[in-house]
Amino acid sequence: MKSLQPQAGGLPLRLAATRCLRAPQRPAPPHLTAPVVARVLRSARQLPGAPWGRSGVARRATAAPARLPLRVAAAAARSPVEVLLDGVPGKGELLSPRLDPEVRQRAERAIAARGGRVTIGDVASSAGLRLDQAEEAVRALAADCAATLQVTDDGDIVWLFPRGFQDTIRSKSLLLRLEPTAKAVKAGAEYAARVAFGTALMVSVAMVAVALTAIATSGSDNNRDRRSSGGYGGGPRMFFNMTDLLWYWDPYYAQRRRQRMQQQQGMNFLEAIFSWVFGDGDPNAEFDRKRWEAVGRYIQSRGGTVAAEELAPFLDLQPGQLASDRGRITVNESYMLPVLARFNGSPAVDAAGNIVYSFPDLQTTAAATSRSAPPRSAALEQRWQLTAAAAGQKLGAIALGAFNFVGVATLTFLLADPMNRLALAQNGLLWVAGAMPYLQVYAAAFFAVPLFRWVQNAARNREIDARNAARQEAVRLLAAPDATLQAKMAGAAAAGRQRVITDRDVVYRSDRPLEEQPADLEGDSFEARMVARERQRQGKAAAAARQPQQQQGVEPPLWWQQQQERQQQKERQQHDRW
Repeated sequence: MKSLQPQAGGLPLRLAATRCLRAPQRPAPPHLTAPVVARVLRSARQLPGAPWGRSGVARRATAAPARLPLRVAAAAARSPVEVLLDGVPGKGELLSPRLDPEVRQRAERAIAARGGRVTIGDVASSAGLRLDQAEEAVRALAADCAATLQVTDDGDIVWLFPRGFQDTIRSKSLLLRLEPTAKAVKAGAEYAARVAFGTALMVSVAMVAVALTAIATSGSDNNRDRRSSGGYGGGPRMFFNMTDLLWYWDPYYAQRRRQRMQQQQGMNFLEAIFSWVFGDGDPNAEFDRKRWEAVGRYIQSRGGTVAAEELAPFLDLQPGQLASDRGRITVNESYMLPVLARFNGSPAVDAAGNIVYSFPDLQTTAAATSRSAPPRSAALEQRWQLTAAAAGQKLGAIALGAFNFVGVATLTFLLADPMNRLALAQNGLLWVAGAMPYLQVYAAAFFAVPLFRWVQNAARNREIDARNAARQEAVRLLAAPDATLQAKMAGAAAAGRQRVITDRDVVYRSDRPLEEQPADLEGDSFEARMVARERQRQGKAAAAARQPQQQQGVEPPLWWQQQQERQQQKERQQHDRW
């Protein structure tokens, strides 16, 4: 809003302010014009279940003249949550539980890390979320904890969250309070499935050993002698520490295993069995989140404008893609499309004709950030491995699985003889014959699953190695940029802008009544604008004084002297003639 520009009512803002101050029956401050309030009201238009973005208060505020209806001005003095949710069905219903838990938690961490005063771009860049995800999360969290809304004269919005807003929201929702419990139950169920597979291995080995012993010991005293001397009854023994059973039934197995692996403490034998069959999970489970957080922070620190090569160390490139584009008029920068879609960016052309990428939503921030240097290291993915168990543990797991496999195969062959089935029946073990199909499937799966994972991991690792090599190539290119890349990065740096919203820029705060809103923001900056205009006028005057004097209608002295000399010469010639 400019002080000398007429408003919708046709009056300058300062004159409107004077009339408003003289008219106490109109308490709305002059800066609270329809466009500003419409922007504030539209800030909640995308709340879930809020149809009033197309009708009601928001539409009336947009179409109203500069002088607001009294009911809108009165509503602005109320609580921001009450104003924003006036026309929403089911008023008072919490919105945070509707969000995706991961998105909500990442947004909460980003808001807390920024001190509670953020813009939508701040949350998107810090949490690595898409702009629409960040906006939805911020609106829901703000509505549930009664955050303060701050609006600038340009319509930019800053959200001010109170301390401990996470606890405030959780205290209102039983579902959110039970979320940690539900997460623990889910982890316990997943762990129970892993324990069931390991338990099945022990049960299978025990069943096979007992069945073979019963078959071998039935029929003669010689068999009893064989049993007493070792025979089948002793069976092969696998040594492991009995304290491993404590880990075996630990419901926090996955969490403890991850901690020990990070601390390079290894794993016990039972964990090695699980790791051999199921592996150790996705080694890059957090890669995407960390990658997008790094990309968002870098773009914002560079003023919202970057060259494609600056983000290449974080993105998915094809091997040799950057090297093939060097020196060519047409380049392939399709790897930037995910970044443009996530942070609402667009390509632009700088003064030198180079293509740069601008992200306007990340240029406005609630707190200044230092300018980051180009990346010196790439975001590398970790290779998939079959198991993280030690060599001896892998050998023990394979030996135990092999014993089970051989035992099941042997028992399958022996049960083809009716006499052996009779021997099992005499010992009350006929149910083992009915369980043989399950034992056979399990024994085969114990080696089939790792074999399938090995083939799958080999294909994954080839793709990971190719992407990592391309990212490292991008880092080397940034470390020693050629003239073209230097000019491109300089153009992006020159086009970067970072607009920091301070309290001085705020024209409306939802936590203050109307009479306490800043009523003369234009007057606060009036003197500064006058000084700037005076400096501009003096600069134009100085530039005009430096122009050639003939442009100002003054003849140069040399021309005047030459004219006088020619006149004197004519007078002398006339005198000589006389």
